[in-house]
Amino acid sequence: MTPPRDMKDRAKRVVLRGVLDRLRPLAYTKITSGIRCLTFHYQFPDEQENASRLFAALKREGDFITTAELLALLDGTATRQGRLFHLSIDDGFENIATEAHPMLKSAGIPYSLMVCPTYVGAGEIGNEAFRKNAQYAAPLPLAGWDALAALAGDGVEIGAHTLSHREVSTLTTDELAQEVSQCRAEIEAKLGMPCTSFAWPFGRISAMTEEAVALAQNSGYRAIFSSVRGLLQPGQGVPRYLPRDHFEPGWPVDTVVYYATREAPLFEPPALPTTRR
Repeated sequence: MTPPRDMKDRAKRVVLRGVLDRLRPLAYTKITSGIRCLTFHYQFPDEQENASRLFAALKREGDFITTAELLALLDGTATRQGRLFHLSIDDGFENIATEAHPMLKSAGIPYSLMVCPTYVGAGEIGNEAFRKNAQYAAPLPLAGWDALAALAGDGVEIGAHTLSHREVSTLTTDELAQEVSQCRAEIEAKLGMPCTSFAWPFGRISAMTEEAVALAQNSGYRAIFSSVRGLLQPGQGVPRYLPRDHFEPGWPVDTVVYYATREAPLFEPPALPTTRR
């Protein structure tokens, strides 16, 4: 997700999204088969009712699959028809463990949680440092290692979101090795289980580079996620990086269902910058 540049840009986006999100779900063509990767960041207590209705609506539209199932379907080692959804959640906020997880577990929805290990268990100082790097307006508590271990024990895949949520396209080669490769090593050391999924911070094309994708692949990540929208089809092969459609649990239910089920061309990864910014 790309943060607004300033308050004027923020207001413009809110107004435009409000108008378009009311009109788009009224009449559109739904896909009959395909895979949509979905992603969000946080869930607050006052969003619980809307989130429950939202995920119930998505489950009526299709089935949720794990990352392992996603990759098997794409590379053709598994077959399945119909609308399918993959869910990943970025940043690793505490409210995912306390608010979102019980609801998703009860609904039987698998998901992956992408975390930045530098700030896990670092308290208020870590929360504030994370806020600055992630460009949030206010700090939010991050889930600790005990909470992440409990989630992993409940079947949640814990993936990597770099060490400290720095914009990958601005990093030197040495910094990349730390933020991308070392991130995986730290998560595996803390949780004692493989970390094979990676989502780059901010998700946009300009926030990643070809060098960083190659490094992520060579570091052992099997699934590399962007926040570029797109539709996947079983058997198409695993792209160099995967699309994700962003939403938040407080969004209107019809809007999220629209983005998750609308017809779209097959995803082809756009070229990434070859040099850092």
